[in-house]
Amino acid sequence: MKVVAVSDQHLGYTNSDKPAFNQFLDVIAKDGEVTHLVLLGDVVDMWRRDSSGVFLENRETMDKIMNLKQRIKVYYVAGNHDFHVLRLQNFAYPFDFQPSLTLQDGDYSYCFVHGYQFDPLQQEPLMESLCHVMSDGTGNFESEIWGAVTSGWTDVEFVVSWILRKRKSRIRERVETLQKPPGERLKDTLGQVEKDACQRAKILQPKGILVFGHTHRPFVCATETVVNTGSWVTDANPHNTYVTLSNGKPRLFVFGGNEITDRSPC
Repeated sequence: MKVVAVSDQHLGYTNSDKPAFNQFLDVIAKDGEVTHLVLLGDVVDMWRRDSSGVFLENRETMDKIMNLKQRIKVYYVAGNHDFHVLRLQNFAYPFDFQPSLTLQDGDYSYCFVHGYQFDPLQQEPLMESLCHVMSDGTGNFESEIWGAVTSGWTDVEFVVSWILRKRKSRIRERVETLQKPPGERLKDTLGQVEKDACQRAKILQPKGILVFGHTHRPFVCATETVVNTGSWVTDANPHNTYVTLSNGKPRLFVFGGNEITDRSPC
C-alpha cells in the first residue's frame, strides 16, 4: 500500500500552479507503486471563483484525476475553500466527497482531515456561504454574505439574533481576514494550529498518523505522527509539495525536487 496525499491546489486562484499539478498527476499515473491518492481539500477555490465554473475551467485536471480512478483508489476530502462539495451527494457525481478519511495500512492507521478543524476562524456556516458568494461577480458583498448566512433562519431566530444582525460589519471583517494568504492570516496563530493538530494525533496512538493541509506550511513532525501536505500556490514557500505513506512511514517531497527530511517539533 502506497498512499499519496496532496492538498491546497486552489484551482481557480491566480497563484495556483495548475500546470505543475497536472504534471504531477501525469507522474502519478505512471507510478505503478501508488495504490491510493487522497485529495485533501481546497482542490478548487470556490471562494475566489464561481463554484460551478471552477470545475468546468479545470476539466483537464479533473479528467486526469478521473483517469487515475481506473487504476487506483482516489478520495476527495473537503477543505474550507471547497466545503460546498459535501453537499454534492447522491447525484452520481464522479467523487465521493468526505469530511474526513481513515485508511488502514496493516497495523497503521492514517487519519486525513483538511485542517480547518484546528483553525478557530473557520466556521462551517461561513465556509459554506463563501462557496456561494465569492464568485466572479461584484455587488453588495456584505448583503450577499448576510443573506447566505441567514437564509435558513426562522423568524424566531431572527428575533433572538438581533444583536448579531447589528454587527454585519464584523462578518465582513472576518471574511476579509479569511481571504488573506495563510502565511499572513496565521502568522500569530500558526503555532497554536499545529499544536492542536499534534494534540489530535495523540488520540490516534500508538500506530496512527494524522495528515492535514490548510496552513500551506508542509512539515513532518519529529515523531512522524503528524504530517502537513503543504500547497500548490506560488505565494507559499515551499510549494508544490506532497506526502507519501507506506508501512507507517510518512515522507514529504517537493514535486520535481528533493525530499524534505527536516523534522519539526511536535
